[in-house]
Amino acid sequence: MPPIAESLSHIPLGVFPLFIGLVALGLYARRDRVSRVLLINALPLLGIMSLIRAVALGLPAIAALALGWAIGTALGQHLQPHWTVARDTYRVALRGETVTMITVLGLFIVNFAAGMIHGIAPQQAESAIFGLFYGGIAGTLSGSFAGRTLYIARMPVSDSLRG
Repeated sequence: MPPIAESLSHIPLGVFPLFIGLVALGLYARRDRVSRVLLINALPLLGIMSLIRAVALGLPAIAALALGWAIGTALGQHLQPHWTVARDTYRVALRGETVTMITVLGLFIVNFAAGMIHGIAPQQAESAIFGLFYGGIAGTLSGSFAGRTLYIARMPVSDSLRG
């Protein structure tokens, strides 16, 4: 079996439904919608898989993840006003946008690629340069969800969505 086919045969089956679910989430985010604030608050949890991998990669990856997360949080807070219309206690009205799809699929791809590289070339995957690169990208992407959540949490709550 060729090396690529061999590597692909080791992909856990749960990866495929996860990918489909993230694509569905991204497509949903492209439409104007009213979402539960709880869902927005849960999006930063997508960064847990990045944190787990960064811890396994060591201190450079953890440091880069923390720095990237801070940058991503600032970016998320800066960008979220473009899509947020109003919020009440439990819901938030959002304009359609593509950034959510790019972010969730970006996190998926970065983590998938890191796993593949670790399987194909473990010495390179455990290098400080790889850890810095991985941590910076994964931290920025996952931090953007935290920034978006913070922006929505700070929004004034109104009755504009009731009715």
